[in-house]
Amino acid sequence: MVGDKMNYNILSTVLTAGAGFIIAFLNYMLSKTVILKSPDKYSVITVLRQIIQIGFLVAVYFVGKKFEAVNITYLLIGAVVGMTVPMLFFTKKLLSFNDNIKNVKNREEDENG
Repeated sequence: MVGDKMNYNILSTVLTAGAGFIIAFLNYMLSKTVILKSPDKYSVITVLRQIIQIGFLVAVYFVGKKFEAVNITYLLIGAVVGMTVPMLFFTKKLLSFNDNIKNVKNREEDENG
C-alpha cells in the first residue's frame, strides 16, 4: 500500500510538472503576441500572467485536496518546478525576441531617416 501511494505521488508530480510547462508556454505565447501587436500593454499582460500562474497553483491545491491518495506537497512541487524551469528558458527566448524586434525597428528608422 505504501508503494502504491508513492507511485501516485510520483505520477502526480510528473503530471503537474507537465501542466506547469503548458502554463509557462501559454504565458510565453501570450507575452510574445502582446509584444508584436501592442507592446504598450505589456504591463497589463504581466499582471494577467501572474494571475494565471497563481490560479493554476490554487487549482492544483484544491484538486489535490479531493484525492486522498496523493500528497498535496508533491502536487505543488511538481506545479512550481513545471512552471519555473521552463519559464527561465522562455524568458530568455522572449528577451532575445524583443531585442531582435528593436534591432529591426532601429534599422528601419535609419533607412528612412
